[in-house]
Amino acid sequence: MQKPLLPPNEAARLTNLTDHYILDTPSEAVFDNITTLAAKICDTPYAFIALLDSRRQWFKSTYGMDVHESDREDSFCGHAILGEDIMEVPDASQDPRFHDNPFVESDFHARFYAGKPIQSAEGHALGTLCVMDRKPRQLEPEQTEAINALAQLVETLLKTRRQEARSAWLGSVLDAMSEEVALFDMDSLRYIYANANALEELDIDLEALKEATPVDVMPELDRETLEVLLRPLRQGEKEVVVSEQLRRRKNGLLYPVEIRLQVIRTAVPVFASVVRDISERKAIERAQRDLLSTVSHELRTPLGSIDGALTVITSGMAGPVPDPIAEMASLAQRNSQRLVRLVTEFLDLEKAELGKVDFKLKPLNLAEVLNEAVSTNQGFALKHEVDLKLGEIPQVEVLADQDRLQQVLTNLLSNAIKFSPERKAVRVEAQRLNEDHSDGNRVRISVIDQGPGIPEEFRPYLFEKFSQSPGSDAQNGKTKGPGTGLGLALVKAYVEGMQGQVHFDSQVHVGTTFHVDLPMK
Repeated sequence: MQKPLLPPNEAARLTNLTDHYILDTPSEAVFDNITTLAAKICDTPYAFIALLDSRRQWFKSTYGMDVHESDREDSFCGHAILGEDIMEVPDASQDPRFHDNPFVESDFHARFYAGKPIQSAEGHALGTLCVMDRKPRQLEPEQTEAINALAQLVETLLKTRRQEARSAWLGSVLDAMSEEVALFDMDSLRYIYANANALEELDIDLEALKEATPVDVMPELDRETLEVLLRPLRQGEKEVVVSEQLRRRKNGLLYPVEIRLQVIRTAVPVFASVVRDISERKAIERAQRDLLSTVSHELRTPLGSIDGALTVITSGMAGPVPDPIAEMASLAQRNSQRLVRLVTEFLDLEKAELGKVDFKLKPLNLAEVLNEAVSTNQGFALKHEVDLKLGEIPQVEVLADQDRLQQVLTNLLSNAIKFSPERKAVRVEAQRLNEDHSDGNRVRISVIDQGPGIPEEFRPYLFEKFSQSPGSDAQNGKTKGPGTGLGLALVKAYVEGMQGQVHFDSQVHVGTTFHVDLPMK
């Protein structure tokens, strides 16, 4: 007996077979009718639909035999799936591949075999439709034609079953989601599907929901507002639209939800909505706003008073003070100013993350903006003996918020100066992105230093709050001034708020370049 060879695409074939969700399923009349018809047409005592996995041939349907599976190595079908046409074995007892096969030597007394490979839509041979007889023979032309037709019918049934199984699996996944998922028609806006959680929250069954639209289940949403939300999706301007609305629970209470809308582009495109309860998020936002108010009132105000008092002492306005006291007062003032800076940056960042910053975008002359940034930070650079230079700047206008952009540049420049060795240069440059670039309507501002670079392990966390790079002064091993750990997080929030992007390139012991890409006028 010869063991069947494996098809060259065996791994893909097995994956494809599993994807049909057919193995080890109960018998079904439609498949049993096919094997019965095959046996009657071919006048054989046996017929079966066999599917071959990695170790066995499993019978979805059999006629004239009560066997559910057998070893793949003993199968005729393992040989049949290596071709595309019907494989006929006129007399298995005389065939070197099968003469000592268990099906030949057992009570089956198999002699004749004919098997047509069953192909998937992807072209993988999943198994065969076979007939078997106890006496040597061959198929008549009409019988061959019938077996081919019945095999095609099996292929169609498997394709349908696969689609149904996928739909059932997808439905179970959607039903397990905590979000409400629904589909609705693009013209009538009536629902055509909703998962279990959506039906539960709306306290309605699917058939009743199919008579409703999103307007009917959102007390504060009218048809005009919904159409405004859907218009960018209809026109292809956006892939996803996000909106916050109020929903009414079964007990009548209103609760906030976030709705994500998009178009599912199938043969018949539909709108999809994913509704998420954001009550907890709104509660957190309220707590954050309360914290902002508390921090602003309870910390920033007294810190300002402390700084003012220390300024009076260190400036000599309150009279001469001994040097030790003056030195202590200067130290206290520096620390109070750092606390003020920390509180201010923290409040600014929290406002940005909550979307409470009103960005006033307007055309700004890029050269003027960068000249002002360099001039403002020149004193800080001289203090640390760093040469601050302005490179070539294109004559363009950027769309940005003037105050926020200056704060972004100041944060980047102060970082570059603090981590640059003495007598080294920090450069500010800008360039228009190439026309063939995906962002060809943007300008890139670059802040370039020659510092220690950013360690590889720290880079994923660079823009997170309270993260500080372990870089140091290359000359004396000491940092040139403690940071708040909020500067780069604030830079990211502000740049993205101005519809821009911030990113960086860094090489250890060579330096770091921060890029800010902003839209042009």
